[in-house]
Amino acid sequence: MQQRYAQATDFWKERDFGDKISAAFEFLGAHWRPLGRCLVYFVLPATMLFGIGLGIFTTRLMAYSGLNSAARRMGGYGSYSPTDAFSFVGLGLAMLGALVAVVMLSATVYGYLRTRLYLPPGQAVTPQLVWRAIRARLGWVLLAVVVLGIGSFIGTFMLMGIIGMGLAAIGLGVWGSLLSVVLVMAPIAYVAVVLSLYFPVLWLESQGIFASIGRCFQLIKGQWWATFGLVVVVAFLQGALGFMFLIPQYAVLFGKALHVPFFDSEILGIITQCIYALGIVFTYSVPMLVLAFQYFNLVEQHEAVGSLLLLSQLGQEPAPAPALAADHYRPHDEGEY
Repeated sequence: MQQRYAQATDFWKERDFGDKISAAFEFLGAHWRPLGRCLVYFVLPATMLFGIGLGIFTTRLMAYSGLNSAARRMGGYGSYSPTDAFSFVGLGLAMLGALVAVVMLSATVYGYLRTRLYLPPGQAVTPQLVWRAIRARLGWVLLAVVVLGIGSFIGTFMLMGIIGMGLAAIGLGVWGSLLSVVLVMAPIAYVAVVLSLYFPVLWLESQGIFASIGRCFQLIKGQWWATFGLVVVVAFLQGALGFMFLIPQYAVLFGKALHVPFFDSEILGIITQCIYALGIVFTYSVPMLVLAFQYFNLVEQHEAVGSLLLLSQLGQEPAPAPALAADHYRPHDEGEY
């Protein structure tokens, strides 16, 4: 049986709201083995670094919280603070691991999609081919992350300053503060939804950093609300999936509340944070794939790429051989039942 989502025409299609979400899960079901292998190679190391750093920091934080509670019960001030070097190392590892894990997850998911799009349907996607795609575009992606981060900070700061000065000149008081929040958040939300297509465009098209931004605004014309609703739904979906990986942490907290000795282990705390990090990072591939299928949907609406591909394939496939010989039946035969 031919694998689903193995050729370009399987991707470039117009899809309804629910079809984009179901397409993401169908793609995962069809490609979980080769895609999972790529995720293990390229994303797992940074994810484990994220989990270990988070485990070190949170276990220290909880330990100091316990010391403060004990000190207050004894009449002290509870002045213990998790400011030791080991806690800062854990926090630094967690932040670095989270950043690298998200970047590599985006690179792996979209690099896999890009590789699948340009391979013949019968050829398997391997980690070597995906790494070739990642290596070719990773520098652009890292630069894009820096540009978007700096641009978001400067743009938000300038917007807040301009709106704040304008409302202060009007003198609306408390209502002015509420209005300023709305006026600041509305354009930020609009741009954020538009740029949710940024990394699919950057990976799946050979566009530059700033050209990809313009491409996002071009594709989302007339489809902003649909994309906004899709982003909200998949965010809740990813949150629900990620919540399952919080259960081990709650089990450990419950065990500590009952003073079960085994649950005081720092190693156990680090393990539960690694499970949480794995769940959060790997389930984030679902929103990435949903946004990729929204990108395919918008491109098909604007440019009919999939329809043109289907038209170009007409007449290229050989005609199927007849199942029966020409003289198998006579004109008056009734055939088989």
